[in-house]
Amino acid sequence: MDLGTSLIEDLAASARSVALGHGDVLVNEGDDADEVYVITSGELVATTASTHGAVTVGRIGSGQVVGEVTVIAGGQRMATLTADGPTEVRVIARDDFERWLTGRSDLADEVSSQARDRIDRTQVAAMVTELLGASDPGLVQNIIDRVQWRRLEAGELLFAEGDESDAAYFVVGGRLRVSKRADDDDLDVRAIDATGDGVHLTELGRGEVVGELGLLDEAPRSATVRAVRDTTLAMLTIDTFEELVMESPALMLHVARRVIARLRNEPRRSGRAASLTIAVMAPVDPDTILDVVVAEIARFGSVLRLSSDRVDGFLNRVGISQSTADNVGVPRLSEFMHEADVGNDHVVLHTDPELSGWTRRALRQADRVLLVISAQPDVDERRRIAEVLAQLDGVDHVRKMLAVIHPESIDRPRGSARLLAEFGADEIIHVRSGSNEHLRRMARLASGHGIGLVLSGGGARGFAHLGALRALRESGVPIDAVGGCSMGAPIAAGIALDLTDDELVDMAEKQFHKLLDYTVPMVALLKGQRITRNIEENFGSFDIEDLWLPFYCVSTNLTLSRIEVHRRGASAQAIRASVAIPGVLPPVPYDGDLLVDGGVLNNLPAQVMRDDSTIDTVIAVDVAPRQGPRARKDFGQFVSGFSALRSKVGRGPSGFPSVSSVLLRSMLTGAIHNQQRSLRNGVVDLMIQMHLPGVGLLDFDRVREVSQVGYDDSVEAIRAWTALQPWCDGAA
Repeated sequence: MDLGTSLIEDLAASARSVALGHGDVLVNEGDDADEVYVITSGELVATTASTHGAVTVGRIGSGQVVGEVTVIAGGQRMATLTADGPTEVRVIARDDFERWLTGRSDLADEVSSQARDRIDRTQVAAMVTELLGASDPGLVQNIIDRVQWRRLEAGELLFAEGDESDAAYFVVGGRLRVSKRADDDDLDVRAIDATGDGVHLTELGRGEVVGELGLLDEAPRSATVRAVRDTTLAMLTIDTFEELVMESPALMLHVARRVIARLRNEPRRSGRAASLTIAVMAPVDPDTILDVVVAEIARFGSVLRLSSDRVDGFLNRVGISQSTADNVGVPRLSEFMHEADVGNDHVVLHTDPELSGWTRRALRQADRVLLVISAQPDVDERRRIAEVLAQLDGVDHVRKMLAVIHPESIDRPRGSARLLAEFGADEIIHVRSGSNEHLRRMARLASGHGIGLVLSGGGARGFAHLGALRALRESGVPIDAVGGCSMGAPIAAGIALDLTDDELVDMAEKQFHKLLDYTVPMVALLKGQRITRNIEENFGSFDIEDLWLPFYCVSTNLTLSRIEVHRRGASAQAIRASVAIPGVLPPVPYDGDLLVDGGVLNNLPAQVMRDDSTIDTVIAVDVAPRQGPRARKDFGQFVSGFSALRSKVGRGPSGFPSVSSVLLRSMLTGAIHNQQRSLRNGVVDLMIQMHLPGVGLLDFDRVREVSQVGYDDSVEAIRAWTALQPWCDGAA
């Protein structure tokens, strides 16, 4: 007896009938799921929305069951169901369906299998539509019907560099890691991953395609691809592809365009992940924390929250969530977890307090692990965290994040470097107890939806950053991480201290008051004692890790001719190095090297923020002047210092450019090209470019005035941009 017949016979008394005419809609994509349907006559067409119109993902005929996917895995309807001609449907309530499944393990497995097939086909249909760049129902269906399914367990190899190119793969669920042998001079050998496959290049998640180049040139594989967790793939072989091209020649054009775009290094949001599974261990007040986390993530896409109790409830079997490898419940649990992963943008796995079977499974399934701990964890809390991290020892694809809950009265975090070293976590997120704002920031960072702000250098023009920040806050834009260069570094660090707008202005006035201490220019024009003292007063007593927000600044390593990105260690040293304008301020000694202003190589380090996988939206503020000093007169090709001095102290404007302006502008000239490249490559989502007429690079006594100019110059652009962002709450 088939599944539909069995359902109707057993639940005849409670099932109700619905008659549909041609074109009538039974359910819409995105509707809440609380019913299962059995088609008794006629046919339903399943479609999903895409940027290219509706995509047909399947047809459901007489005797088939539909709607069980979202009833089993949770979430919302994944497709719109429309009658193709007169159709009769029996409707079964969710509770009745779940009770019916209880005790029918053979039918439950059949339901799970059918659900997995349908959800996987739906995913492939959406991916193929994006690949084609248009909705061609016939071709889409043809491809779906001909793909072959491949399942990889975590750690299993898909193909190795040098293997024959025989297929392309659509990632339906799970995650793949792409690596390349380290004998290429262009690769950073320090990034060799733990698998021995070579240098880690990137990771691919649900909705991405891998191996499509092989469909065109049949050259050996150029990289190694391995599953980092259980992964489902739809495989399109070269033979099948060639058959499809014969039937639809346009397919070759679509694939060729995709390959060309990749070979051109089309911008890739390296921090952006199509879907993420996050395991959360929160032993203290877990319900409050998880409620806020899930609600915040839901602003960016669909999210399913699962705990051991919730899984047992979904599957109507007590203890099934704790199933081990030799348990009869494992197949159904595995299918359920796959359906939950593929059917939602994010899955939040709430672990048990101890290292149970469910906790182990959650850790294996996760892309990220968020460990919520107290600022002063006791012996028992330390043991639990250590046990979890021991399970992840050697698993380098999972990002391990410590979220530290601090007392509400504390001014700033302390001892962060010690906690990171003790637990071996990748990063730390600070949360003030009782602050939903801090919990929401934690949720955004953990789910890869963080909003990062990057501030450029530009001397005293950098006070305009304060005005742009005020405009962002007024428009309801949360700032989750900050980065800066040169003048942008101390401003960004002040933001990372979680200061108010007024507090930031006060800090800037004190920090840059009477800044210029000229000296004999043997090393630099300025002694640097005053600015060093001011930086030490504000940031000298703690490390970068002890800032409330994730922070980085950049400097230029003169010794090694490279950018230094400062994310850890002494805050004051990093900031002082970032502002060390060559020739104006002395360089900073650093492990035997010499560091100067980061603006020498990159005055707007937005790519650093973009490469952070916790960040999805990058906002950059550039205050560097578009044009530098002009020649007010033709003074020839040599200048007497005495003549320049007499001109400066005499009546009327001097016709000579100052040493500081030439040095500053020389440093910024190359940085303009970096900024233009960031705009061109899509690294920045919102670029705020300040004009600031009349504001000089050395006008350090105009903090409030320049801040207001920055606000006036940016507020309208910020309001217009935020109005288009679905995650933005609007004006604060």
